[in-house]
Amino acid sequence: MNYAIIVLFLLFACSPAAEMCNGMSYQEAQQIAKAGDCSQGTLKTTHFCNEGTNTWWIDLNIEKEGCNPTCVIDATTKKAEINWRCTGLIPER
Repeated sequence: MNYAIIVLFLLFACSPAAEMCNGMSYQEAQQIAKAGDCSQGTLKTTHFCNEGTNTWWIDLNIEKEGCNPTCVIDATTKKAEINWRCTGLIPER
């Protein structure tokens, strides 16, 4: 019986539905991302909360040489924007 309770707790506590970042759920962040600038690409499953900046970071599937784009969703303003995270270096061909 105790094992079943622990399993249920882990399922709900660790599910994406339970993920929160400064009052914003992961699902809400995904919806904002899909409705805003981040709709240029497909959201990946890789994500994290930066509690220091009150932002969700969700990786994007967009091809741009030398870049690793992510969608940054501000939990306070509920706005999303792409952070291209470019190295500035483009390999010679």
